[in-house]
Amino acid sequence: MSFRATDDLQGYLRDAVLPRLKLMRKSESMLHQRYHSRRTALALRPQYRNLSNIIDLDSAFDDLVNDWIKEHVPDRSLGLDDEDRRSGERFTVPSSPRFDVPELLLPAASDIDRVCDWLDNFPLQTVQRAFHIMFPATKDWRFATLDDSGCNDDVFKKFYWTDANGDHPDIHDASVVVACQPPWLMSDELLWQFTQLKSVCALHTGSWAHNIFGSLLRGKERLWGKLWDTCVHKQAPFFVLTSYRQWVFGMFSRGWTTAFISPIMDAQSRSPTVMHALLYWLGSALSAPGGFVQPVEVALNMSLLGIIEPSH
Repeated sequence: MSFRATDDLQGYLRDAVLPRLKLMRKSESMLHQRYHSRRTALALRPQYRNLSNIIDLDSAFDDLVNDWIKEHVPDRSLGLDDEDRRSGERFTVPSSPRFDVPELLLPAASDIDRVCDWLDNFPLQTVQRAFHIMFPATKDWRFATLDDSGCNDDVFKKFYWTDANGDHPDIHDASVVVACQPPWLMSDELLWQFTQLKSVCALHTGSWAHNIFGSLLRGKERLWGKLWDTCVHKQAPFFVLTSYRQWVFGMFSRGWTTAFISPIMDAQSRSPTVMHALLYWLGSALSAPGGFVQPVEVALNMSLLGIIEPSH
């Protein structure tokens, strides 16, 4: 006997692990971008950035996600179809054989657009459907591609979780930027280096970006700079960075001087899964009960140091 995902959403998500990304071996696009690695360096906006604290949430992140999922994801039948007939959104990530999830086949990825097809059609669509079921009032919130006037669009793509029918500061603050670089550009090693940085202070002058000591920014620093630029431009503090194969979840403080980041999560990870973490992060951005908030101790210490202003 098969079940719908909505008959036990918590059970479905427990085993909903992302399909392994298939890459076209040594495609012309991959070879071109590897060979011209300097030309694929991320362009940064002409401004000064002072990201003075990058705080690792370490293994506590997994506990936060698992506890939130257990508390907020239904484990009973909801009497709903898996597919929303009006919007067409549905569950696409395969789970336990007891759940009847139609198979979705995508071609092997040969460029960043194909990688983003995998990202959009598997995790983002599934999470969007689950979130709308859990929180019906968010039916107008969805993932959309984020256009950046062609700047690095061939090496750095963004999706934006936001209210499709609204545009005001409260909505921006609750929105989430999902940024993607293909795995042949953002390697596992580069993403690990990204998570190991403790601060990034950079000055952009002309066509070059330097740190405060005058050295050119390295790849890991440019990644932080690009994320900072994107999130500040959209005034959206919550972000996700992924190559599809690996994932990092983070948020910036109110003054954009501190960032909190999760450990790296593999696409095939369990307890929590990527689906779990995405649901938790979207819920946190929208201030859902039990979501992530900036630790009081950290906020207080930064206030005493004059890094941020105390909240009232």
